[in-house]
This record gives sequence, structure tokens and C-alpha cells, in this order.
Amino acid sequence: MMRCPLLPATLCLSLVLLQAHAARADGVLPAAATPVQREQAQSRFMRGKELMSKKRYEEALAEFRASRDIVASPNSRLELARCLVAMGNWIAAYAELGRTAIEAKELMSEDNRYRRAYDAAMAERAEVEPKLGFVSLTVQNPSEATRVLVGGEEIRRAAWGEPVPLQAGATDIVVETPGRQPVRRSVTLAAGEKTALAIDAQSGEPDAPPAPARPPEPPPAPRQPETWKRTGAYVAGGVGVLGLATFAVFGLMARSTYDDLNGACPAGACPPGKADEISAGKTQQTVANVGLAFGVAGAAVGATLLVLSLPRGDARAPGAALVVSPAYVGVRGSL
Repeated sequence: MMRCPLLPATLCLSLVLLQAHAARADGVLPAAATPVQREQAQSRFMRGKELMSKKRYEEALAEFRASRDIVASPNSRLELARCLVAMGNWIAAYAELGRTAIEAKELMSEDNRYRRAYDAAMAERAEVEPKLGFVSLTVQNPSEATRVLVGGEEIRRAAWGEPVPLQAGATDIVVETPGRQPVRRSVTLAAGEKTALAIDAQSGEPDAPPAPARPPEPPPAPRQPETWKRTGAYVAGGVGVLGLATFAVFGLMARSTYDDLNGACPAGACPPGKADEISAGKTQQTVANVGLAFGVAGAAVGATLLVLSLPRGDARAPGAALVVSPAYVGVRGSL
């Protein structure tokens, strides 16, 4: 845990707030470094200084961080902060200068050479402070899982009530509590401006409950047969049967009359006495033809209405068909 002996309370607490910016694992303390570690750290430190003088800031940052990975010296952190200042990254520079002051203050009790680093960090941090805005947050009714994000950076719970450094301009503040919609606020600050903001963590709308799963839709019920079509099928079928019976009876009568006339009228010449028989034969043939027409039409209409009256999609739907042949005229199929 970070110790803050003899430092102003606001400096210490603001550093707790900004610890997220420095999550790297530092090297050994200067007093515990071996000669080889000190030489390696010093080599990376000097390389960073040279790159910074050439304004190659990104490369210089990498060297200063590499130096701290070997030996955690406040001097390398101080140069790292100065590099961030040169890049205009005020928030990160502010945090690094504060951490430099804490580290140097801790080491001053053992080695007074770090006083210069402490004094420089405090003075340069005071120069950066007017370039930033600060907001002090009060989070009301938080749950254990409530999170606070300022400008996309999560703020540790211990630092919620302490001044948070912001870039001048507009900054989004989000309070997230499980089970509720995030609470969003935006603050706009000028450089050097400070403000306070209270946010109720429970003021967001409750999350909508998940929609219940829809039960599967039941299969469509089979359609019942349309009774009028079934009745019409029977009626039409009856007409068809009657017509075919008429065709059969009068056809046989016409055939018999034809055979009699064929024998009595050699070479097609019939005596005058056969005129009534010829007329009767023609009438019989006409009735037979009309009966056949009604029989075929009735059978066709009956079969069609029968098929249409059956339920749609019925696996047992019959295969019904109209059949006309020299020996048979009617409907074949199964119900």
C-alpha cells in the first residue's frame, strides 16, 4: 500500500485517485540495487535524456520506463513526468509528478540526495495544476459493485470524494450500478477551474427485465370439411349416376332399334311403314346422348367438390379421380 508520510493530504489522496495511470511493476528500490542493476538503469536513463533532448518523446518515455523497471528511482520518474509535460499530457504528468514527490519523500529519510527530486516534483506539479480543471465527486447510495468513470478512466472508490484532474473542456462522468441504467453527467471546466458534483448511483432507470421466452406456437388445426361442398358433391354425383344410367338404358334401346331397322331396310332403303320406328330410334339416341352429357358433367362436378371439401394438409387425403373409359365412367379413389 502506498505510504504518504508528511505529505499534504490533498496530494496523497489525489495520488490514490491516479494510481491507475501507473500500474507498471517497478524495479528494486535504489538502496537494494546491485552495482549491475544500477549501471543498467543508469544506461537506460541517460539514453532517455538524450532522446528527450532530441524531442523524440515516445522513445524517451520507453527508456525512462525501462530504467524504472530495473531500479525504481524517483529521478527516472521525474524525467518521465517532464517528458509527459513536453508532450502536453497534463493529467498523466500531474500524476507522475505527485508519485515522484511521494517516492522521493520516502527515500529522503535514508538518503537526503532525493530532496532535490522532491522539491522539483512539487514545484513542477504546482506549475501543471493551473492547466487542469478539477471536479470533486460525491457518489450517493452506491452499491458494492458501483463503478465511477471519468473521461473513460475508472476512479478508485477511496478517491471518489477527492479532486479529479481533468483536461480543460468537456468531460463525461459515468456512474454504473448493476441492475440500473448508467447515470451520465458532463462537466465543462476551464483551466484552473474547480467544481463539485453529487450523483445518486440509484437514480438510473432500472434495467428492463428480460423478455419471457415465447412458447412454441401450436400446429394449425386441420380444417374441417366444408359441408356444403360435400353435400354438393353427393348431389352432383347422384345427377351423374342418373345421367349415366339414362345413357345406358336409352343407348341399348337405340342400339336395338338400329339393329331392327338395319335388317328391315336393305341398302338403307326403308319402307314407309318404318317411319315411326326411325323417329323413335332418333329420340332414343338423343336421350342417350343427353344422359351421357349429364352423367359426365355430374361425375366431374361431384369429384371436384369432394376433393375441395377435404381438410387441407390431411395426410389421409384421398386420391380421387374422374375415370372415363369404354367400359366405365365414374370416380375412383378412397376416403
